[in-house]
Amino acid sequence: MKPGTMDKVAKHLLWVGILSILAIPAFAETRTVSWDPVTTYTDDTPIEAGKSVGYSVYWTTDSGLGSLHAIGTSLATTSTTFDPDAQGMTRGGTVYFTAKAVLSTGEESALSPAFPWVVPVVITPPTPPPPATLTGVTVSGPSSVNEGGTGTYSATGTWDNGTTAPISPTWSENSTYATISSGGVLTASSVTSNQSVTVTASYGGRTGTRSVTIVNATAALTSVTVSGPSSVNEGGTGTYSATGTWDNGTTAPISPTWSVSTSYASISAGGLLTAGNVTSNQAVTVTASYGGRTGTRGVSIINVPGTTPAAAKNIGITGPISSGSTQLWRLAWDPVTTYANGAPLEPGRTVLYTVYWTVDPALSTGSLHQLASLVPATTVDFDPVARQMPINQPAWLTVQCTLENGEASSLAAAIEWVVANTGPAAPAAGIIIKK
Repeated sequence: MKPGTMDKVAKHLLWVGILSILAIPAFAETRTVSWDPVTTYTDDTPIEAGKSVGYSVYWTTDSGLGSLHAIGTSLATTSTTFDPDAQGMTRGGTVYFTAKAVLSTGEESALSPAFPWVVPVVITPPTPPPPATLTGVTVSGPSSVNEGGTGTYSATGTWDNGTTAPISPTWSENSTYATISSGGVLTASSVTSNQSVTVTASYGGRTGTRSVTIVNATAALTSVTVSGPSSVNEGGTGTYSATGTWDNGTTAPISPTWSVSTSYASISAGGLLTAGNVTSNQAVTVTASYGGRTGTRGVSIINVPGTTPAAAKNIGITGPISSGSTQLWRLAWDPVTTYANGAPLEPGRTVLYTVYWTVDPALSTGSLHQLASLVPATTVDFDPVARQMPINQPAWLTVQCTLENGEASSLAAAIEWVVANTGPAAPAAGIIIKK
């Protein structure tokens, strides 16, 4: 390259690269920021051997790289150390690092893209609380079991700090009318009349008990009662249980055959009802069948109005997709087919998309600029120059989904993108290390 041409290019040097920082323990007071050496112009032409490269490194609290504070200037090396407190950085706050290259001829690059870093906070570990003491054991499970049948019992521990948690105790019972396994499953023997037994859970020096009736099975089942919520939101679930009543006055939990009267919901063998999507409230009947008897419960499937659509996912950018003086780039994303709660959108729903760009990584409302408004397609082509996007600075692109009734999703997770310009390559692969 001719010297005159090199001088002309040098007036437009810009860095394009990554300045990175390695996080280290919060109590360290000295950090080192480093970067790769700049050896080329932006067209990959090597910088001549007779020219030396120096560096100036800055920090700021402005992601737009205003109000710069110098960490080091006219540096011949590709690293420099700094003390966050001496620099006046706020502990726990976010600062942004940037740098530029300066040739020995006086030619300078643009500032490299801002690299954020959260200034570590020195945290004193809290004093651990004293160990809690177990104060009680509670046993849960059916109050009666039919002869030849089984019942499952569980135990909960209570500690002197007010906490409770499931426990795995040693199980026992005090009679010849039943046995209980190590997992808490009580198996009832045959009896000629109802018999009372006591189930005991022992754990950590504490015990809990529950009185259980072994029911003489010669008693006749007279009715089945269904318990559970009277309403379930669309897309939600509700758990139902059944209790049998015998002609000798005893009652006990039973495991019936479950059914539901409508296509608006389904129910599992364990009594878990799953509600479908409805356009208005729907009445259904839950039925429990056992021993020739049935029990029912009326349930309303509740239409939940104003359900918002899910946010768009997998946003990506490709390009340029055109050549010449105007360059177009293409932003694309996956189509939205569900509500935010995961339920599928009903057939016939209209989904429209609005596309934004901003220089604020927090996507604040006042910073958003539209690239497209309420379009049905899942791609948008745009010219960043025509859209006045900043050159050589990060911009964030996001998408919002809106249904035909005006219900809108949250903003999609944004992608960061830099509109590139000519200039020298920027420092890259930087780290911060403890000195």
